[in-house]
Amino acid sequence: MLNTVRAFLGAEFNRNVLTLMTGTGLAQLIPLAVMPVLARIYTPEQFGVLALFVAVVSPLSVMSTGRYELAIMLPRKDGDATNLAALSVVISLLVSAVLFACMCAFNRPIASALGNQAMSTWLYLVPLAVLLNGIYTNLNYWSNRHKLYFMMAHRRVLHSGGTATVQLGLGLMRAGAGGLVIGLISGQTLAIGLMANMMRRHSPRYWRAIDAGRMWALAKRYKSCPQLLVPAHALGALSIQLPAIFINMTFGLSAAGFFMLAERVVALPLSLISTSVGDVFRQEIAERFHAGENCRSQFLSTLRKLTAIATPPFLVLLFCAPALFAIVFGERWRIAGEYAQLMCPMFYLRFISNPLSLVAIVAQRNRFEFLWQVGLLVFLVLAAGSHYVVPLDEKTYVAAFVAIYCTFDLVNLVASYRFACAGDSRHRAVGRVEQLQ
Repeated sequence: MLNTVRAFLGAEFNRNVLTLMTGTGLAQLIPLAVMPVLARIYTPEQFGVLALFVAVVSPLSVMSTGRYELAIMLPRKDGDATNLAALSVVISLLVSAVLFACMCAFNRPIASALGNQAMSTWLYLVPLAVLLNGIYTNLNYWSNRHKLYFMMAHRRVLHSGGTATVQLGLGLMRAGAGGLVIGLISGQTLAIGLMANMMRRHSPRYWRAIDAGRMWALAKRYKSCPQLLVPAHALGALSIQLPAIFINMTFGLSAAGFFMLAERVVALPLSLISTSVGDVFRQEIAERFHAGENCRSQFLSTLRKLTAIATPPFLVLLFCAPALFAIVFGERWRIAGEYAQLMCPMFYLRFISNPLSLVAIVAQRNRFEFLWQVGLLVFLVLAAGSHYVVPLDEKTYVAAFVAIYCTFDLVNLVASYRFACAGDSRHRAVGRVEQLQ
């Protein structure tokens, strides 16, 4: 047994995942611990406002950076990676300024389009949330490149702890939906401040390499990020948020609140391992692609680990979710448990496919990413649009959305495997040519 533990910890991949899992586990434990309290302080309608706020912020956040943060892992030189991070932050600042002007000019029409005038007040905070998300993701990718996994774990704890504390405090003060929204922004702000300060002390020499001319050159080199990944990932974020938007507009804030609680409660422990594995997998697969090493074996090894970890808890959730939600959050949230039960297959496949789908970005298969996201959104829109032909209850539409997500996640998983194998073939071919020369 002891030898098995030593062998496990001896592998760098496992050690790095364990570091992130420890921090992420504590980070996820905090909101899970306070969620039963929040569910009793806030109403389903107030959670519905938060769901709608997140649904607006998520696709805008994707567009705000030009997706240049995804290229931070790709350059061989650390100076180039730092300039890409700076470029992405500059773009976020400009986009957020434009968004603020739009929210001031078109506040009420946007709230009406979302089907809820209660959102009008919180739309003014959307540009700030978008800017914070842009900075947050840049710092995360830069830390990932330099294997600062302890720093990343520390940041996640502060983020979740700050969010939970503010939401709980404002909830006890009867702040309403504002407590949930402001808490979300506060946690992000605290995490960014800590991470920026730690990175400044850890690697001050990199930030002196920032140069406007170099930023422009890198912007042109990785132009496929804004050209293909921005629309692809904006569509992806919209695809993820479309069910919440549709449920709010069609069945009301209460139904949207049930949907959001189900999604959050399942997604939090899901991201405990999935995100940690994805961060380490992305860094290792990038190194292997650069070095021409085997990518297929790393893909299959990670796939086996994710499948083995995911299966037992998701089986429990599949059969017991409604009862568990009623016990933990109160009887009025049993409907959220029924939503979670319906969404279980989707979360299971997403847990497995999300970390492994990073192969497409590292292999720069951006066109596939774009087409995949377009196809997913088209089918989701068709499912939502069918309501105007055959009106059904909200659970039927949740089941339809889940079926579409599962199908596309399977397609993504197969394609990611093919990209990993194609990378092997490409590098073997390059090696043979070099030997002949």
